[in-house]
Amino acid sequence: MNANKICFITCVNDDDIFQKCLSYIKDLEVPVGYVIETISIKDVSSMPSGFNRAMRNSDAKYKVYLHQDVFIINKSFIPDMLKIFDNPRIGMIGVVGSKKIPTNGIWWESGCNYGKVYESHTGIMKLLSFKEVEQGYEEVLGIDGLIMITQYDIAWREDIFTGWHFYDLSQSMEFVRAGYKVVIPSQSEAWCVHDCGIVNVTGYQKFRHIFLKEYAKDLFPLVSVLIPAYNQTNYLEKALLSALNQDYYNCEIVICDDSTTEDVRILVEQYLTKHDHIRYFNNGGPLGGRGTVNLQKCFDLCNGEYVSYLLHDDLYMPNKISVMMGYLINDVNVILVTSYRKLINGTDNFLPDLLVTRPLYNVTTRVAGSVIGRYILKNIANVIGEMSTTLFRKADVTGKLLDFCGYQLSCLGDVGLWLKLLAKGDLIYIRNPLSCFRIHSGQNTYTTALELSGAIDWYKLINLTYKEQLYLSDEDYKAAINGWVRCHRRLMTKDTVSLEEKNLQAELVSLYNDAIEKLKIFKVDTTPEYPTRA
Repeated sequence: MNANKICFITCVNDDDIFQKCLSYIKDLEVPVGYVIETISIKDVSSMPSGFNRAMRNSDAKYKVYLHQDVFIINKSFIPDMLKIFDNPRIGMIGVVGSKKIPTNGIWWESGCNYGKVYESHTGIMKLLSFKEVEQGYEEVLGIDGLIMITQYDIAWREDIFTGWHFYDLSQSMEFVRAGYKVVIPSQSEAWCVHDCGIVNVTGYQKFRHIFLKEYAKDLFPLVSVLIPAYNQTNYLEKALLSALNQDYYNCEIVICDDSTTEDVRILVEQYLTKHDHIRYFNNGGPLGGRGTVNLQKCFDLCNGEYVSYLLHDDLYMPNKISVMMGYLINDVNVILVTSYRKLINGTDNFLPDLLVTRPLYNVTTRVAGSVIGRYILKNIANVIGEMSTTLFRKADVTGKLLDFCGYQLSCLGDVGLWLKLLAKGDLIYIRNPLSCFRIHSGQNTYTTALELSGAIDWYKLINLTYKEQLYLSDEDYKAAINGWVRCHRRLMTKDTVSLEEKNLQAELVSLYNDAIEKLKIFKVDTTPEYPTRA
C-alpha cells in the first residue's frame, strides 16, 4: 500500500455531474509528498461491486468513496482527514452519521446524529445540520454513503447488498466488526455539498431488511418471545408464524408445552429444523395453576434481556417488537411498552372494540407509571392489555412473575405484573395496533370460576397497593373500593354449580362485606344501594 497516495473513487452514470465533482477534487490542497488518484467506475450493478473493483485496482492507503454528485468544498479536506487518521484505531470518516442505529435501521431517525452537509434531497439545496462535534471527531456507528473516507481496505458486502441502499451502514458495521472506529469530524463549515435531488428509493425496503437481518446481533439486544402452549395447534401455528415474521431479527422464541397430547410437539418440531432460534420444552403435561406455572417457566428459561409474551392463540403485527424496542432500548425510565390491540375471532376477522380495548390515547403517548396505575385501579380496567400486548425488560421483574407483594394472583396475573412494573417508571402507549387478541369459543376466559377469581384479585390488588402506598391516595382508595363494589355486586347472587365456584363466591361475599365496612369508615352512604351479603 502506498501511504502517500489518496484515491477518490466514484461510481459514475452521468459524466457531466462527475466532471463537476472532479473539478472540486482538483481544487483541494494536497500536502507535499502526497499524490492524488481518481477512479471512475461505470456499468456496475451495485455500489458495493463498483467500490470493490476500484479498491482492488488501487494501491492507495487512503480511499475516498463518494457519490458523483458530491462536491468537496473544504479545500483543506486532505490535511484534515490525514490529521484524524493519525489515530490508527480510526478506520473510516464520514460527514454525517449516527451514534446509534434505531431498530428500523434508518440512521437519521435515531435522535443521536452528528455532522453537517449541504444537500438537496427535498428538491431544495440547504444545510442539513445535526449535533455539533465538539472535539476533533465523534465516534459513531454508521455514516451516510455520500462520502466515506478510509485508511484500511475492507471488502464491501456485494454478496448481500446488490443495489444502491444500505451499503454505507453495512460498511460502517464491517469496520466496527474489524475493531476500527468510524467517526464524524468536527466541521466549522460543512465539508461537502451533496446535490442529490429527489432520492430514488427503489429497493430501499428490501435492503433495509437485509441490513437489519445481517447486523441485528451486533446492534440490538436479544428479545425473548415466550409462547406458553397447551394442546391446540391451529392458532398456535399462526402465533408462531407471526413471531417468526418479525422485522426485529435478534429474537429467540421459547415454547413451553403444557399439552396432554403430542400435537404441539409434532408441529413445533417441523419448525425447529428450519429456525435455530426456536427453543422447545415439553413439560410432560400441565404444570398447574391454570397455565401460570408454565408462564413462569417460559420466563425462567429465556435468555433475552427483553421479554415479550405471545399467548398461543394471539398474533403479533410484523413490526411489533421493532417498534416497541425503539422506545425501550435507549431510555431506562421507560419500563413498559404497550399498544392498541385489535380483537379477532377464530377465523382471523376483526371484531369491534370492547370498552376496555378502545384506544387509550389518540396518539402515541408517554405517561407516568403512577398515573396509569392509579387509572387501572380506580377504573377496575386492564387498559394495558393482555400478556401478548406488551414488552418489558426481564431485569425489571422482581420476585415471581405473577405475584404481587407476596400475593399469588390466580386470574389477574397480567394486571399485577403491570402494576409491579409501573411502580418503577413510565409507560409508552403506542396508538397503532401491534398485536391481535383472539376471542374464540375454545377459550375459558369467561367461566364463572375465573370471573369470581378476577373479582377477588381486583380487591386484593386495590388493598395491597394502598397498603404499600402505591398509586392510591385516601381519596383514590375510596373511589377504587366504591368502583369495585359497583362492578362486582352482581356476582353475589350469580348461580354457582361446582364446589370451586361456591367457595370462590363465599370468599367474594366476605371481601364484599369488608369493602362495605371500609366505605362506611370513609362515610360513603352504603344503603340501600350496597346491602351487606350473607
